[in-house]
Amino acid sequence: MFQDIGVSKTLIFEYEKYCQNHHVTDIVDFSVMVLSSNSWPFSGSSNFIIPIELKSTYDSFTDFYTHRHNGRKLTWLHQHSKGELQTFFTSQKYILQVSTYQMVILLLFNKVLTWTIERLQDETQIKSELLLQVLLGLLKSKLLICTDITEDELDEDFKDTDLKMNYSIRLATDFKRYIFILINLRKNTRTHQDS
Repeated sequence: MFQDIGVSKTLIFEYEKYCQNHHVTDIVDFSVMVLSSNSWPFSGSSNFIIPIELKSTYDSFTDFYTHRHNGRKLTWLHQHSKGELQTFFTSQKYILQVSTYQMVILLLFNKVLTWTIERLQDETQIKSELLLQVLLGLLKSKLLICTDITEDELDEDFKDTDLKMNYSIRLATDFKRYIFILINLRKNTRTHQDS
């Protein structure tokens, strides 16, 4: 297990050299841990459409890894990933630490200021159950606003299942406080039997 961590550090260093040698310049600041599935029994993550802001980095690392390790399968564990986004829509700048799913949603607001939940789902292809959980966390943090529910309705008893696909979501332009956006997703435990 600890060997995987050391190998990951070396891999990142080699990836940076690969990017320099192949003149790959449109990547984001990026770190990755490549872990052996035998030592780290994680399940695969839900698929979604990688935002254009991350696509070049995602593709270049995947190409680098598959050429370097022919025959190995690279499985991205997005549910264990996070990133930082800097706000430019507020008078004061904030750096938000968010999950990958939150990042995918928030980056869409660079294109359009208001989205319905259904359009967010169509654009991201995040499964609707997961999307509603992620949106609820962003709404309760007051980073996003749903124009179809009042602030009083958005109390502790409000659940992700209370969100409807036709609700409109927008950025809260009056976001004025430091807040850690943490989200606890329900874990669905499934058992698989070999036949």
